Amino acid sequence: MIVDRFKLYKRAVVLLSILFVISVFLDFTLMLNFFLALIFFVFLYLYYTKSERKSKVFMGFLLAFFIGEMYSFAMRLVHYFIEPYFRGTPYFEFEKYVGNMTYIIAYVCLVVYMAGGFNFNQLIKRFKYHLLVLVVFNVYAIVTLNRMMLEAEFFEAYSLAFLFESIYNSCILLVLSFSLLNYTYHETKASFLLLLGSMCIVFSEMVQVAYFFIPANSEVMELSHYYITTGHILHTIYSLLLIAGFYFIFRYILVRVAIRVI
Repeated sequence: MIVDRFKLYKRAVVLLSILFVISVFLDFTLMLNFFLALIFFVFLYLYYTKSERKSKVFMGFLLAFFIGEMYSFAMRLVHYFIEPYFRGTPYFEFEKYVGNMTYIIAYVCLVVYMAGGFNFNQLIKRFKYHLLVLVVFNVYAIVTLNRMMLEAEFFEAYSLAFLFESIYNSCILLVLSFSLLNYTYHETKASFLLLLGSMCIVFSEMVQVAYFFIPANSEVMELSHYYITTGHILHTIYSLLLIAGFYFIFRYILVRVAIRVI
């Protein structure tokens, strides 16, 4: 019965992932965040009910991502049905910051979760050169991203949007760095799955940066009288990377609850 229950979890995740991918290819954007939210709800329920050693920080990561996706879904509904009645109100000016704050919290929780498994004295002693390379890389990446944002027409220096985006990008890079350190430090199957999941999620976020610098409506090719735009290609790549990252997170959770995954 227990095995069948875990098969049910896996089938639910597979079904939701298929629905998500279908929605991406059909450009059915209204339901994308809803399917992602349901996937994270399954993750959260599985980890909370089956893990003997629960981490409140890791649960915070799952919960924050779930709330972020549900919020994005709700906002899509608002924009679709009642935006004309509230357009120009102060809330709509800050809507994107409210949504992105949940993802920042999720990434911070994930970084804290991985950092909690380190003995920092041992980490510095064993991997001081790795740490130096990662610090230099992160500083260079942040400076480069900030310079690119300032060159974009819709970012003003030291504006709220610029500062918020800088914090967001910093959190993404920290997730990538800490997941790499986490695998290098532990060298376990669980840490490798978490590294793969983090890499896919981080790279999906990086793909979104291309929206700022590549015309999203530029036509790339025509297929049966249907024009495939750059924006559609970028969104497809982003979505596939994201769902791949969630797959590895799911495998990580199964390992943490001591379930054999074939």
